[in-house]
Amino acid sequence: MRQSFRVTLHAVHAKSQTREADEKVHSCDQERQSALEEARQNPREGIVIPECAPGGLYKPVQCHQSTGYCWCVLVDTGRPLPGTSTRYETPVCESDARSKSTEIDDPFKDRELPGCPEGKKVEFITSLLDALTTDMVQAINSAAPTGGGRFSEPDPSHTLEERVVHWYFSQLDNNSSNDINKRELKPFKRYVKKKAKPKKCARRFTDYCDLNKDKSISLQELKGCLGVSKEGDLCAKHCTETGQQMRVLGQNSACNVEVLGNCS
Repeated sequence: MRQSFRVTLHAVHAKSQTREADEKVHSCDQERQSALEEARQNPREGIVIPECAPGGLYKPVQCHQSTGYCWCVLVDTGRPLPGTSTRYETPVCESDARSKSTEIDDPFKDRELPGCPEGKKVEFITSLLDALTTDMVQAINSAAPTGGGRFSEPDPSHTLEERVVHWYFSQLDNNSSNDINKRELKPFKRYVKKKAKPKKCARRFTDYCDLNKDKSISLQELKGCLGVSKEGDLCAKHCTETGQQMRVLGQNSACNVEVLGNCS
């Protein structure tokens, strides 16, 4: 199971980096060629090979043969649609689902991060997500995950960023209260100060995440302040992001993440 998780993470991250330049570019053919080349070099890795339609679009159903999962995607970006994955059967997907021209209102989009130099917020959040991603992958690949990590076989339709946020939230939420209280925020503050750059942006980051100012951070608030929320999920507001991208901040999305279970 751990090997399967590692393989899927690798494939999803590769997708994220491929689309980082421009999420709206019809890049399926290019991504498929890259995946095929990677599969030739690493035949045992179980790389996800996208299926393409004419014009550089993605076919509405994508599958990961080695795990048996299939899911629906947006045909113009290849972005997975939350809640559509199935295993050992083909999901029913819209044949022409595309990314929306207008985004759902994101309360963090224009929210000021106190003390953070102008134009540095995205750089700071990206560096923080990079650090969290590295730590999660190392924990998953470790024979004895640290921090009480709870891992289950991932759903390939969920993005890397989603898994990262859910994983880290579970590490912080020691009492399983579904929010990070004042005491639980202390290690988060230390982590942010140590791992993310520029350092000036770290000082008030937990205040920035606490959208409703209740001195605690919910999963949705953590997703939002980490840029892991965009159009897509609607499961709990727009608990989407991370969909995948943004680069680690790109196509963000989805609240029904495999690591902790589905939204209800």
